[in-house]
Amino acid sequence: MDTPPRPRPAVKAVREPVAVPARVLSARRAFGSDAELAEVAGVHRSNVTRWKHGERPAPENFELLVGLDAAVTLLSQFLAPRSVPKWLRGFNAHLGGRRPLDVLRDGRLSEVIAAIEAERQGAFA
Repeated sequence: MDTPPRPRPAVKAVREPVAVPARVLSARRAFGSDAELAEVAGVHRSNVTRWKHGERPAPENFELLVGLDAAVTLLSQFLAPRSVPKWLRGFNAHLGGRRPLDVLRDGRLSEVIAAIEAERQGAFA
């Protein structure tokens, strides 16, 4: 005799494992100090210390941290370590003359990724 299929348990929405400390360490590679990362994020440097210990940042800061992590990781694949912060702070033709840090602060990671890919491929704006 066949047993009836068991009902599936309800699937709960699961957030990504936060991994805040790893994101902070990744983003931090582009800056000289925690204080400098804090300045970029517009927070007190004690916030960066708390993030390094696993405290989740406010949503807007978490979004910036994710963006910085992604950008630094991608840029590190083809730029020298000391060039990454220069690229993030420099005016970028692929971003309409805007600075990548400012674009990340506006929550536009996809635009920064497109600019990184264009840069990597040697495209001219």
